[in-house]
Amino acid sequence: MEKKRSIWKETLNYGIIYGLITVVLSVLTYMFDLTFKPWIIWPSLLLGVVVLFFLLRSYRDHYNNGYISYGKSVGAGVIISIYAAIISAIYIYVLYSFIDPGLMDKSMAIAEARMVDKGVPEAAIEKAMEMQAKMMKPWFTSLMSIFNSVLYGLILSLIVSLFVMKKGNPLLDEVEEEPKL
Repeated sequence: MEKKRSIWKETLNYGIIYGLITVVLSVLTYMFDLTFKPWIIWPSLLLGVVVLFFLLRSYRDHYNNGYISYGKSVGAGVIISIYAAIISAIYIYVLYSFIDPGLMDKSMAIAEARMVDKGVPEAAIEKAMEMQAKMMKPWFTSLMSIFNSVLYGLILSLIVSLFVMKKGNPLLDEVEEEPKL
């Protein structure tokens, strides 16, 4: 009897690795007070591309005999991103709830200062700050981080999978059952 494969089980370890790398990067940006610096997105984007590339390539080589289609690679990348997003959301919740509860206020102050710099009218700033204050809760921020991380993971997977996919010769290679999503 053939063993059924599950892409969810196969990618779990990769998702945990990606999530832990994300948390370590977040801890470093927090420790060096870079959390709200706009330029920090570029190094984190580059790191995300590199890490996801190596994780998907490892998945391809370990579970798929060195071959993977574009669609399966994108799917694996998104699933890895889901696991990583959950780990990251737990960290974000702990950070905003217990480690530094004042970080929410700092975030709101920075957002207000950016609106003032852009010349947004005072009434609009007050209304935006009221709305943001209602949403700036640790649980809501964690929930939104899951959504954002999965979307970010999808975009990265679409790009990285172009370089990871590798098709074999169907006439020479043994046909292997695809894992079920």
